Amino acid sequence: MLNRLPRLVMPLSMLLDDIGNPKPRELARALFVQEGEVREWIKQDQAPMPVMLALFWLTRWGHSQANTDAHNDAVMHAGVAQSLRREVEDLTAKLARLGRIADFGSANDPAPGVARPAPLLPPTQPADADQPAGQPADAGPVELGEPVKPRRLKRERAK
Repeated sequence: MLNRLPRLVMPLSMLLDDIGNPKPRELARALFVQEGEVREWIKQDQAPMPVMLALFWLTRWGHSQANTDAHNDAVMHAGVAQSLRREVEDLTAKLARLGRIADFGSANDPAPGVARPAPLLPPTQPADADQPAGQPADAGPVELGEPVKPRRLKRERAK
């Protein structure tokens, strides 16, 4: 931001001429200083740099610089927006092309290269209400064996 300060500031008399030669009292009130200080500045045709910069931005030269900076910023941001719009269009086209190529899987496939299993029931065949999910319709009752206890399992493995 400091690079936006004016490199050269005109003498105080030129700055005051450009803003309509305000009276010392008005200038002192606007700058929150004593009227005597303003009269001294006018007599020397020089004021402290913060005062000179404040007055500069009130002149046509300050307005011109501010307007030029605003225009240049607007042109730059419009260019950035146009560039980003082109990038989005390019990426959208690439994504559409990849989508047309084929199913290429995804990074989080549980088993890459293995086809998904077919559904248990075709979508047109109604599911039997009394049949447990995942059981073929012709399967008989499922017999569950005796639960295996961990101690017994260890003994069988040791044998």
